[in-house]
Amino acid sequence: MKTLVNIFDTQEPLAAFLFLKQYYEEGDRLLFISTKEDRNAVAPYAELLHIADAAIDYVWFKRGEDSYIYERICRQLRSRVPASGNYWVNLAGGSRYLALAVQHLFAGYNAKFFYVQTRENVIVSSVFDDSIHDNDDIVEPILYRMSLAEYFELNGLTHDLAIRSHHPIRSADEAHRIFGCFKRRQLSHRAFSAIDQLRVQYRGTRRPLAISDIMHGIPNRREAILGIKELLSAFGFMPEQPGMLAPKEVDYLTGGWFEEYVYYTLQRMVHPQQIALGVRIARPGSLHNNELDVLFIKANTLFVVECKTGVATDHMFNEIVYKVSALKEVILGMACHSYIFTLKNDYDRRLAHVADVMGVRLCAKGTLVNEAKMEEVAAEMRRISHEEG
Repeated sequence: MKTLVNIFDTQEPLAAFLFLKQYYEEGDRLLFISTKEDRNAVAPYAELLHIADAAIDYVWFKRGEDSYIYERICRQLRSRVPASGNYWVNLAGGSRYLALAVQHLFAGYNAKFFYVQTRENVIVSSVFDDSIHDNDDIVEPILYRMSLAEYFELNGLTHDLAIRSHHPIRSADEAHRIFGCFKRRQLSHRAFSAIDQLRVQYRGTRRPLAISDIMHGIPNRREAILGIKELLSAFGFMPEQPGMLAPKEVDYLTGGWFEEYVYYTLQRMVHPQQIALGVRIARPGSLHNNELDVLFIKANTLFVVECKTGVATDHMFNEIVYKVSALKEVILGMACHSYIFTLKNDYDRRLAHVADVMGVRLCAKGTLVNEAKMEEVAAEMRRISHEEG
């Protein structure tokens, strides 16, 4: 039996979780070291790992001097942690002083030291001694693969993954066929206008709509969309109920198809462990939630893709970039990798530069229509996750 020790850090919650998933065995104990203010954030670990509270110990520090004055930290640890025992210590997380104090204390105990490198998805086992030439550091790949739900819950986020379906409603062939219409510019002006009219007037409706009503308009309520049948014909779109459009089909025609195209493309080219459409996430107690167009997790690395069929102005694009960047920084954490896929052209890479400055990768139409360039994007994603398969 051993005790797995983690310096808990709300800025790097995955390090502790993956360390425990790698090495926890039935009968082991857990020890978390952190500030008192962070103790509630530890709760998901016991639930996700199915470990009884009685098997978990804590050493809490008050935020302030007690958490960064080296001698105080050492005294507190020595008074709370028994010298007898077999300790496996993960030094990832927390302040540098806290990590130094933890390493100093356990160096005098029966302990093994580890460092979880989440970015490379590996764990380094080190021996702290006077020799730096015996190459006794061992690097092991992290074997566990997290789910999207685990990622969100460890980051203190609520989500609707278990509440509704987050899979495509139409086939990959259909999404590719519609993409081909845009790639080859096959839509007439009237059919193209019908998309915008449908988006403005009918997106978000809750009841099925008769196509004839859409075409002729609803007096005093909605204008006629004369190009609706032309649009359906160009897309080769067959409604599930003849003569009617369900709310989900309206969403599909006005942009949902592009999200599904991106979903199928990433699934085929990147091979994620889990991929989902339209997931809503929020901070508990917050009045706001955020819908993520396409997201996937591969080798414990989260990718989020915002999908836009069109971006009318530079101002609108800037707003999209700021939103994606803020979502990454404030809610999902800086370890998340954010992308914008759009059918807008970016010939001079002006938009790509704006996105790069904000830490977001742009894939404009010129990339999406070029299989070789898309393979470069997919290869980049695989490299980031450190899993080529």
